[in-house]
Amino acid sequence: MGNRKNSLEELAELTRTAGGEVEKKTTHSPDNVNPAFYIGRGKLFEVKAELENSSINLVIIDGKLSPAQHRNLEEELETRVIDRNQLILDIFSLHARTKESKLQVEKAQLEYLFSRLTGKGEEMSRLAGGIGTRGPGETKLETDRRRISDRIHRLKQELKDISRTREVQRQDREDPVIALTGYTNAGKSTLLNQITGGDNMVADQLFATLDSTLHKFNLPSGKRAIITDTVGFIRNLPHQLIASFRATLEEITRADIILHIVDGSTEGVDQRINVVEDVLNDLEADPHEEFLIINKIDKISGNKLENLKTRHPDACFISARTGDSVDELLELINSSINQRLSRVSSTIPYNQAGLVEKIHNRGQVEEEEYSQEGISITALVPEDLAKKTHRISGGN
Repeated sequence: MGNRKNSLEELAELTRTAGGEVEKKTTHSPDNVNPAFYIGRGKLFEVKAELENSSINLVIIDGKLSPAQHRNLEEELETRVIDRNQLILDIFSLHARTKESKLQVEKAQLEYLFSRLTGKGEEMSRLAGGIGTRGPGETKLETDRRRISDRIHRLKQELKDISRTREVQRQDREDPVIALTGYTNAGKSTLLNQITGGDNMVADQLFATLDSTLHKFNLPSGKRAIITDTVGFIRNLPHQLIASFRATLEEITRADIILHIVDGSTEGVDQRINVVEDVLNDLEADPHEEFLIINKIDKISGNKLENLKTRHPDACFISARTGDSVDELLELINSSINQRLSRVSSTIPYNQAGLVEKIHNRGQVEEEEYSQEGISITALVPEDLAKKTHRISGGN
């Protein structure tokens, strides 16, 4: 019962994020999904009576409706009906700001619409198959399908071009990448701002951030790193969105370290952790290391905080808003990166002084001395830089 209540509260929050006002909530048995209306006839009559005595003009179903169920509900209730998927798509459309995110959302919306047009066509064939059934309605349906299919194809090509550009940029990166991921509204953007001193948009609402952002910052050792934030996840995220945002989500799959941010103050913490881990598994994310970060400890009561620490002893507990324990998190990241560094001790010719600058930026210098032969340096550096240093110094 608790999970169903949390799900309904989440649907209400999604509705408010989309700009709607929640007037009434009601539940039905999820074990008895009606193939014609999704909800049972008793609940259908109850909702219809409620609509007749109110100004409500939209019904939102916390589930995925088939094309037939959607049409039957609208005809019976005589008002607009949408499902959870359509609501989430609408929010994504509302919050898309960059060209890429707008293309991604449009593609997801059209794929969702196309699946429903296809469903209607199949139903029409079953109802009135054979010669002489191709009326103007079916002709228009096929025209709509073709137009939508063409647009989806063009969007895919544009997104591929953007993805190729990102891949080239990714290959030029030398600094370690830390990816922030987590359930929507877990505080990822707030943590990003806390770490980088940035001013990315922060809002207490679901899916406030859709666009992947990259920022350079210095770790406690002075070493540079890149931190990236991207779209948050949610229970039953429409598969069209996962597919459309896959190129953006590759930032997570290519990261050296994943920080899984969790809102510890909300209900159903463990369920939210599982949702995110399932998506990461689907994306085949395989970082060198992943840390669980329980955020918003400033909003958690003593007993609940202790309970969370008992259930998640390896987690890092922080408040991104106040900065509490963020320094400890940075030390954890610093230590993880240092564990993968190799020690080099070489004399680098002066005409290769740019390599010394890279060692300072990407590594941890222990000793440095200038002589007639060149710059003698001992440092901890990433493996690729260690190989380059060894090659340029001639194995010294």
